[in-house]
Amino acid sequence: MENQVTNNANALRLFFTEEVFLVKDESIEILPLRDPEPVLAVETVSVKAAEEAVLKPETTQIPGINPTNPPKVYPQGPEIPHIVAEPVPEKTFKFLGGNKKSVLILVNDCEHDVSTEQGRELLRKIVKAVDLGTPDFAILNYSNYKGTDFVELKRFFKPAIMLSFGVEFADLRLNLTWQNEIIVHETTRIIFAPNLHHLDSDLIAKKTLWGHLQKIK
Repeated sequence: MENQVTNNANALRLFFTEEVFLVKDESIEILPLRDPEPVLAVETVSVKAAEEAVLKPETTQIPGINPTNPPKVYPQGPEIPHIVAEPVPEKTFKFLGGNKKSVLILVNDCEHDVSTEQGRELLRKIVKAVDLGTPDFAILNYSNYKGTDFVELKRFFKPAIMLSFGVEFADLRLNLTWQNEIIVHETTRIIFAPNLHHLDSDLIAKKTLWGHLQKIK
């Protein structure tokens, strides 16, 4: 079957013999478009302007920010200075001798530099018995430095041998027990004996001391 659709103008005249007119329809009213509602412009605040407002709220006013209610400014906390502990100065001592052989001799006499005449004579015999001269040892009168412990003495004198006359364990803060034997504490050999003045008249203590001195020669 042939196609019934045609766009040929001559063919169309065979079907439409009456004239066709275009008539304007006055009953239909086409209204113009209404004016669009105005769009409010949004004011933008730059980051830089906001920072200036925070730093200087009394002189800088930014659109959109109420000047009567400025943003809160949080003050920066105070800088805490770093405290450096000052080093404790090393304790110094006034002593007799040269300490060349690191032999520390402690005496304890509040009235004399070393001891009484009897005590000094006994000490001369002691150092001679172990072949020590004045340059070899250091004599410290502990009564002038009460409260000084062994750690402080060792730090200053570095004694290999320490002879303590009248200075007790508790004075030096040593947790040791004397059993009439030479004590080796850390790197120091220690001999404890009574005060020189009293030792001179104590035959038993003197004999014990002589036995210890023979072991450290």
